[in-house]
Amino acid sequence: TTEADIKQRKEVQNGTLLYVNQAAVTAALEGQLLVIDGLERAERNVLPVINNLLENREMHLDNGTMLIHPQRYDDLCKEHGTSDLTSLGLLRVSEHFRVIGLTVPTPRFAGNPLDPPL
Repeated sequence: TTEADIKQRKEVQNGTLLYVNQAAVTAALEGQLLVIDGLERAERNVLPVINNLLENREMHLDNGTMLIHPQRYDDLCKEHGTSDLTSLGLLRVSEHFRVIGLTVPTPRFAGNPLDPPL
C-alpha cells in the first residue's frame, strides 16, 4: 500500500491530467465504511497518513485540497461560508465515516509494527 493507494492517483484522460480520489478519500467524503486489509504490509510513510485520517479526520491531498474534521468545517462555515471554504479547497469529512483495519500480528509474520495510536 502506498500513499497514492490511500489518497489520490494521477490519471490522464483525454489529454488532461486529473487527480482521482481513491477509496479512503471517497469513503471519508461520502460517509462510507472503509475496510483496510493487510495493514501490517503498508509502507512506513503511509501509516501516519492513515492515522491522521482516523484520529483527526484530516488529510492533505495531492491536488491541493484538504479533508478536514466535520466539526471544524462546520465552525469555519459559520464564519466564512461554504463558497469560501470550497475556494480554499477545504472538504468536509462525513461524520458517518468509519474504518475497519485488518491485520495479522507482527513480528511473528513478515510485516511492519503499527504506530502505537493506530
